[in-house]
Amino acid sequence: MPITMSSRHIFALVALLIISLVPAKAQTTDSVDVLDYDLTLDLSAGFPFAGEAVLTVQLTRSIDHFALQLVGTVDSMLINGTSVAAPRIDSIPSAGIAPMTPFTLTVFYHGRNYVEGYGWGGFHFDRDMIYNLGVAFDEDPHSIGRAMFPCRDNFTDKATYTLRVKSKAGWTAECGGIVQSREVDSLGCEHSVWRIEQPTPTYLVSVSVAGYHRINTTVAGYPVTLGYTTQDSANVAATFAQLDSVVPKFERCFGPYRWGRIGYIPTQKGSMEHVNNIALSRDFMDNPNSAHGMITIPHELAHAWFGNLVTCRTEADMWFNEGGASFCSEVSREATHGHEAAQKFYQENLETVIRTAHVNDGGYYPLSPMPHSLTYGTTTYDKGALVWHSLRGYLGDSVFYAAVQRMMADKAFDNVDAYEVRDSLTSYTGVDLTDFFDFHVFSPGFIDYNIELVGDTLTIRQQGVATDNIARSSRVPVAFMSADGSIVKRWYTLSGTDTVIAVTDLPFSPVRCLLDPDCEISDAATRCEMHLTETGAQTNNTAHFRVNVTELTDPIDIYVDHHWGKPYGLDTVAGVLRTPGRYWTVSGNFDYSNRISGQFHYCRTNHLDQGFYESAGTLDSIVLMHRYNSHHPWGCVSHSHNSSANGYFSCLLEQGEYALAVVNRALVGIEEPSSKSDISLFPNPLRKGEALTINTPVEGSFTVTIHDTAGRRVWRKKGCCNGQSLHPTLKAGTYLVTIENNCVSLQSKLVQL
Repeated sequence: MPITMSSRHIFALVALLIISLVPAKAQTTDSVDVLDYDLTLDLSAGFPFAGEAVLTVQLTRSIDHFALQLVGTVDSMLINGTSVAAPRIDSIPSAGIAPMTPFTLTVFYHGRNYVEGYGWGGFHFDRDMIYNLGVAFDEDPHSIGRAMFPCRDNFTDKATYTLRVKSKAGWTAECGGIVQSREVDSLGCEHSVWRIEQPTPTYLVSVSVAGYHRINTTVAGYPVTLGYTTQDSANVAATFAQLDSVVPKFERCFGPYRWGRIGYIPTQKGSMEHVNNIALSRDFMDNPNSAHGMITIPHELAHAWFGNLVTCRTEADMWFNEGGASFCSEVSREATHGHEAAQKFYQENLETVIRTAHVNDGGYYPLSPMPHSLTYGTTTYDKGALVWHSLRGYLGDSVFYAAVQRMMADKAFDNVDAYEVRDSLTSYTGVDLTDFFDFHVFSPGFIDYNIELVGDTLTIRQQGVATDNIARSSRVPVAFMSADGSIVKRWYTLSGTDTVIAVTDLPFSPVRCLLDPDCEISDAATRCEMHLTETGAQTNNTAHFRVNVTELTDPIDIYVDHHWGKPYGLDTVAGVLRTPGRYWTVSGNFDYSNRISGQFHYCRTNHLDQGFYESAGTLDSIVLMHRYNSHHPWGCVSHSHNSSANGYFSCLLEQGEYALAVVNRALVGIEEPSSKSDISLFPNPLRKGEALTINTPVEGSFTVTIHDTAGRRVWRKKGCCNGQSLHPTLKAGTYLVTIENNCVSLQSKLVQL
């Protein structure tokens, strides 16, 4: 569906503020079925334009009158060749016409350059181009075929079409369907005829005329027409080169392309998935470097399956059309750039949805039913994509794509609602998707999973994000890793808030486990894996995390999950006043000897920590908390941060859970950092068998860590204090002694004799 030149994410908010300039007529009833439209449009003189519409209609029951919709003026009307006195488009006489007997309705009319109040959908007569956009964001119904011809303007009344278009001298037409003929009259005006043989709803019918140039090519055996005006032909060709990979990928995933021809044209307003004649924002038409454009091209093509072939029954299930097409942008990225790039694309969408969808849409909403004002909002598009992604992971690629292909075949040129999608996929796969749809489609919010492995006992916790519900019968993938890097993945079905599983079927003793390492289930966590082979810094924006390595002897892997749920147990810690709706889990094959600094992002703007802390003036009460797992207490590991309201907390990285907290500093017992940096080691040099004592300016307990000159950790002890006798076992040599607590990290050299 349409994506305007500006971000589609503002549609919903703006639509709530605008009142339509022209009220839409009432929906027609299911007592009328239009079978075919034969439309003649004279666009050679601009507007008002003359139109003739010959409709083949049948009644499904006996009625005296029925209504069509049209923005324009009816000049005259014929029923089976007989003139209708005082014709009215909203009250067409039908008394005496037998049900299920086709008849001909002819309407002569004049139309105009009608565009909805939002300024997008309608019939545009621009200086250099005439074109329609078939969806009106600001009207009810959203479909706006009525701006161009008399019709039943809804998603379910599908018909075939003949389009006869007269263009002004020097201009040429690109329309929906397959061109049947082109002729030029003595005045230089083109007369073209187009035919759409597939049953199509009114909003997907397209007419456009301009001084087009064309690139005619083929992709996967289908003719492709790229109509352009002022764009550079070489850049147009380069921009659409991705179709060579995308079209075969879509056919492998969703079944055959049913529309015979692929076509694109540029428009000033935005993009729209018209059958055979996709409107594309002019800025995208010849710009292979536009990230937005390169996503929009396959998105609109994907509607050939999601929306055009199988259409949502009502606007309340637009997630089927738009979520499906948005998911296909990820599939297309996989076709053009590979699996890793597709995963990155998915992670970026997931992060954006969880952080901003409720802001853009003014709250958390289920995908179905979606309110009229939010039909084309962020939730519909981007959370809808996440649900299709999660269905793919839940069922597995082979089963998922086979089931979707079966649905596309069985429901071709028909309509579905969310329940029919659920029941169809359940029937085709043999997997009961009731619980999946109840949570992910029919409920608002998200689900966050947390895993913990102690010995051979795995605990999986789940909590709702922006909902009090949890996902019933949800399936979660967990990867177990051995010391030598072997990986085994298992799927577990959860029965409640906490699920405890005895892991006894692995071929090795796991050293760690990872939740959903392949990002298959669209849970409320954005993930990153960092493979570090040299010193330096790496940043992952979707995990809101940065790592800096100052010493490295062997390659290491760090796995970070940024969870969008509440940190478990932190709100009960004495002195903690507020906790955010997010936390991190960190694991990997590293320890203190690697000298890794973890940096955890905080941000009062951009909807990340909004409302958690109010201003820069309260920053001194925010700290970074850590615990190894649920069997250990939370403790503060850093209150060192940037002085601005947005920045990073830094600490020496350990495995476990991290979370921000606003605290009462006195109750949590955080000391101000010492301005001194000296450590007294006695004796130094240290003889074999002697006790080592440490004196520092630090009050309270601290951790002592000793590294050799190669950076390897050789000794460590927590809970030390000034003057305590310590007995490290060291070989002769020079060592670096580090003491650390919540406030300081101090170092000094020690010589062992």
